[in-house]
Amino acid sequence: MTSSSAAVLDHTPANSTVWREVARAIADIGAKRCFGLVGGANFKVTLGLTEFGVEFVAARHEGGAVSMADVAARLTRDLTIVSVTAGPGLTNAITGIGEAAKSDTPLLVLAGDVVLGDKQSAFAFNQSELVHAVGGEWRQITDAQSAYADTWKAASVALRERKPVVLSLPINVQEMPVTATMGKKHLPIMPRVTINPAKLDELVATIRTSKRPLILAGHGAVVADAQPLLVQLADRLGALLATSLQAHGMFSGHPWNLGVAGGFSSKATAELIAQSDMILAFGMSLNMWTTKKGKLISDYAQLVQIDVEKGRIGVHRPVDLELEGDASAVATAVLQAFDKTPPSEAGWRTPEVAAVMTARGNHNLAYDDTSTAEHIDPRTLSKAMDDILPKDRTVVVDGGHFVGWVTRYISAPDHKGWCIPIAFQSIGLGLAGAIGAAVTQPERLTVLAVGDGGFLMSIAELETAVRLKKRICIFIYNDSAYSAEVHHFGPEGYNAGMAQFPVTDFAAIARGYGADGVVVRTLADLDAVKNWVADGAQGVFIVDGRINPKLIADWYSEMFSGANL
Repeated sequence: MTSSSAAVLDHTPANSTVWREVARAIADIGAKRCFGLVGGANFKVTLGLTEFGVEFVAARHEGGAVSMADVAARLTRDLTIVSVTAGPGLTNAITGIGEAAKSDTPLLVLAGDVVLGDKQSAFAFNQSELVHAVGGEWRQITDAQSAYADTWKAASVALRERKPVVLSLPINVQEMPVTATMGKKHLPIMPRVTINPAKLDELVATIRTSKRPLILAGHGAVVADAQPLLVQLADRLGALLATSLQAHGMFSGHPWNLGVAGGFSSKATAELIAQSDMILAFGMSLNMWTTKKGKLISDYAQLVQIDVEKGRIGVHRPVDLELEGDASAVATAVLQAFDKTPPSEAGWRTPEVAAVMTARGNHNLAYDDTSTAEHIDPRTLSKAMDDILPKDRTVVVDGGHFVGWVTRYISAPDHKGWCIPIAFQSIGLGLAGAIGAAVTQPERLTVLAVGDGGFLMSIAELETAVRLKKRICIFIYNDSAYSAEVHHFGPEGYNAGMAQFPVTDFAAIARGYGADGVVVRTLADLDAVKNWVADGAQGVFIVDGRINPKLIADWYSEMFSGANL
């Protein structure tokens, strides 16, 4: 479903109810999938969705349901539905809703609610205040005759404003009869930002003066499907390419792709970005993570920020030129300007630069391997896993101390092969997110990179992954700790024992759930993974990587210690 498509509807419900009309509206909108967990206040509307052809994927926890939907929506761009019951059904989902809000993910969350006006029910609480507190929008259906139209409006807001919208469904209202005749409805047409012609001329003139340009793409460029246009523009200019963490994989395979900019940059990437005399940032916030607290960008570089929302420009640091507009639209306009008067190609793509990219890239840069008979160096393990697993993959990353090793050593084939739901800085969202990826992109192997702490937080959804018979490799960086806290407070002299735990055997747990797995302490232990891949990589397989618990990632102290989180 695209934002510009339209559906013409004209139906007269016979003996219908609000819950059925809500379900009918969602099906008419074109939503294909709903993730959720049913209870007394959302059972009927969820059943109605299935009767109208919307697939229902049952989770084991409402938080998992939202995280599944969040990743599914990011990868497909479709409106995705979540269904939760009243009271704790919504409170359990709220962290996932906060993540979706910070990630600009369009979700429609159907939230069962108590009888309208009932403040005595054990399920009663102020849904509106909770949803608004984490950046979502809350709406409630109170009029039976407008239920269908109100559902359309809620979905339109989710799509147009790219946010999670919670639609409250009081249980007594759900049962009200609907007799109204519906007229024509259309999916929302996304507003296009008009590009300021004077600003565009200034941008084109600025680009012409550059000798070492860099195109930096973020999540907004992914949403705008700008990858082919940005590559075309970079090739026209002789520019280098890089991405934010969220857009990792966008330029995979391009010979002048530097990879991820920021705290997880390779030495080559950091060195070459710092030498750039102009940076074109398309659809990215330029926050401290991406700019390495500003250290990546030279004070002498012309910094251009292009974003569809003016309010996001210049928030994290001053820019030299700002342009409000969609990444694809701006790239197209610049290319058209250069069609009339071609630019001089920069002398930036040279054998010398290529040599730096090769010698100082992550895979070729030497490091002191800290592996022992009991623990494997996470860098060594990550590189080996990258070689073993099929390249046609979707990599989903949970949060934690380990994230940089995934970014540096586990490759993503393209921007649809990477998703990292950590905008809210919550761990424990990755397993459910991986299920959402596996449901929407079953042709690829889903690879979940997760810490032992984050995995244990969400382990109930392991049953979901097995039950759905999805192809998922769960790669656990297991150091029996919340390492972000251990490596932050330990070096400062504090006792970090509160964040350290006994060793968990995740391979044994995998077999208990009906999956398979292996404990990996040495490279030789990876033979089991190789055999699983050789047999077709079917089902769920857990790699319990016993990584060195004393190794502090090189980027960690710089980006996190003393940082204003």
